[in-house]
Amino acid sequence: MDKLNVILIGVLVLMFAAAGVNAYAGYSGNEVFAEHYMTQQEWSDSSCGGCHIGMYDEVSESYHVQQDLAPWTSIMEHGVDAGSLEGEDLATTYGQVHPGGGYMADYGLDIDCMICHEQNGLYDYHERSEVISAGNFGMATNAALDDARTHAQQDSIYVLSYMLDVLTPLPIVTEIHDDVNGAPRQELCANCHISEVSTTAVTWTSPEHGQYDVHADVNCYECHVTEDHQIGRKYLLNAPDNMHDAFEGEIRSCDSSGCHEGISHGAMVDGHLETVSCESCHIPALPGGEISDETPISGFSWANGIMETVTHDSQFTPVLAWYNGTYYDQLPRNDSMDSENAILRPYNVITGIWWDEGTDPAVFADPNASSAVGDPILPAHVQRADEDNDGSVTVEEMRSFDADGDGEADYPNAVLRHVEMYFPVSHNVAGSTVGLAEPLACADCHGITATEIDWQALGYQTDPAGADGDFTGNEISVSIPDQRPTEVEREPAF
Repeated sequence: MDKLNVILIGVLVLMFAAAGVNAYAGYSGNEVFAEHYMTQQEWSDSSCGGCHIGMYDEVSESYHVQQDLAPWTSIMEHGVDAGSLEGEDLATTYGQVHPGGGYMADYGLDIDCMICHEQNGLYDYHERSEVISAGNFGMATNAALDDARTHAQQDSIYVLSYMLDVLTPLPIVTEIHDDVNGAPRQELCANCHISEVSTTAVTWTSPEHGQYDVHADVNCYECHVTEDHQIGRKYLLNAPDNMHDAFEGEIRSCDSSGCHEGISHGAMVDGHLETVSCESCHIPALPGGEISDETPISGFSWANGIMETVTHDSQFTPVLAWYNGTYYDQLPRNDSMDSENAILRPYNVITGIWWDEGTDPAVFADPNASSAVGDPILPAHVQRADEDNDGSVTVEEMRSFDADGDGEADYPNAVLRHVEMYFPVSHNVAGSTVGLAEPLACADCHGITATEIDWQALGYQTDPAGADGDFTGNEISVSIPDQRPTEVEREPAF
């Protein structure tokens, strides 16, 4: 038996030695071995595909790869609906936030596992974005790791990971491998979702994130439950029609198991939860000013063909309004109290101004109140319509504009829309010790001290709890299931 143990140990030592030699041989330039490393940015049976069997097809069918942008998503940033961006224009405009594959495969950009799974800050997302913006699509995946590849291939944790991938059982592989390529981290999600700073003032990439949000240490996928690479969300916006009905992605609610299940704020407050979201009270304020090179926006205008913005340069209060979903084919608007399943929640309201062709009857009849996306006019045409070059485009100029010189006006029904777009806020959740402000109390919304809510805008004639009441003495309690009771100190009986 001792002899057998010695032989087995000897075999293992030789295997590890061989793996180590192979690893470093690959890193020194041996193409035979180098193909096994994920840092080569290629999907093959020699690297990711060898263990993650069938995963490529699964990822290919995810909505992140099969992107079909909601038409209204590009109005603010580009002044047009997303459907008007086609071919290479679409690829250079939105390819930076695409993981590869899907429509980007037509331009030589395959699925890039590392954009979501690289764990050590080596992935250069900005370099990849610049290469895509320049139209050099085939170079983008390599550009993301070009400067870091040599370091990664010689780093001991990477070498050990690749050795153990071959030589050890799965639990050990996972323990090491996840330090190299594991589940997506906040920072990786934020690379693509950084635009949400301008719409909802998220602080994922801010060094002060922990001061703004009690969930700063929670990874995105812990709430956005992921199955088969379909990342949970409430409403599927940027995906093909055939995915919308079949999508079953889940976002964990505040009272989900393992979160705040069973928590109570007392009968009076708990009674609000049928119509008032937790966020309504727990997101009392949002940060303004620059956040990771972006700034929250309160308004934008394409009225003269050039984007102009108004920003929140200091802390601001979100607007409480009714919510019943955000939809693919409708502008993001608030709902009404009469709508079934409507719930109160906080928004950043952004006033958008842009020209529309007026061909949609609903838009022409009521351009400011209609939730129809309509037909935004190209900003380049808006600029050219400024016939007197005074920098201000009028309705007369827009309706008489003849782009192709055929003697016919191109936009005889043009209307200038002023639309309040409601972007629901879910992050920057405040607690008793974290956040820009204390969570709202009864007196913030009710009675003579109410400042945080517009009851008439919500559809009420007056405060349902009584506009003349004084609720400053109402305290909100917190009880957690299985929480140890507060110890009461008593004087000795004798």
